[in-house]
Amino acid sequence: MRPMRNGNWICCRLMNNDEREAHLAYLQAQADGPVEGFELRERSLGKALACALTGLSLAGLGTWLMALAVLFAPQASSAAIWLLSAFGLGLAGTGAAALACAAALYCRHGKRVLSVTPDSLCFANAQAPTPLHAFDGFDVEQRHFSTRLIFTVSAAGSAPTLAPACFKALASPDAVAVAGGLRVSLWLCTPVVAGRHIALQELVDLLYAYLQAAQARHTLAQLFPGVARLGEAAR
Repeated sequence: MRPMRNGNWICCRLMNNDEREAHLAYLQAQADGPVEGFELRERSLGKALACALTGLSLAGLGTWLMALAVLFAPQASSAAIWLLSAFGLGLAGTGAAALACAAALYCRHGKRVLSVTPDSLCFANAQAPTPLHAFDGFDVEQRHFSTRLIFTVSAAGSAPTLAPACFKALASPDAVAVAGGLRVSLWLCTPVVAGRHIALQELVDLLYAYLQAAQARHTLAQLFPGVARLGEAAR
């Protein structure tokens, strides 16, 4: 996990000319970030297959146990029959739930999680892209079966407008607003960029480069608007 925070804001009113020039050079260097966008997509086919095999096994075993309960009902005691039936029904229900998860993960496979440009970020269920400088930083959490991205909204920014989550959210890599809208969270099974799986640290470095450059350009526009306009014209 690597948090990223904006360290570009320095009050120019308190700087002398040398400090202003040094800070301007620093911001210009940071602003020269990536020039092309990318899409982060989901890869969940392997986990969907594992859930499907597990579900079929459990459902088959549960069905077999319930069939045994019916077959031996005349000879066995009622307590044994009820126990066998309940155990079989529980296994069959668990298997059905695993199959439902497999179907949802299959639907997630290949879907877009994020669209990132040099100046904006768009979640899968967002109504419109959000300026990258609206985020103060991000965290990445690696779990056993998934990766979670958590973006922190800056004090001067506003959280993106997201379609509300519903019971079908498992089948789509949608983002949700948490902490009263101060953070935006999403999870995915395996991150993929340009058809290639990327490691956790590579994903962190990639997002960091885009966020750092966007924040530097935004700070330039606030503190040195003339320089920022020249930079936009050059781009």
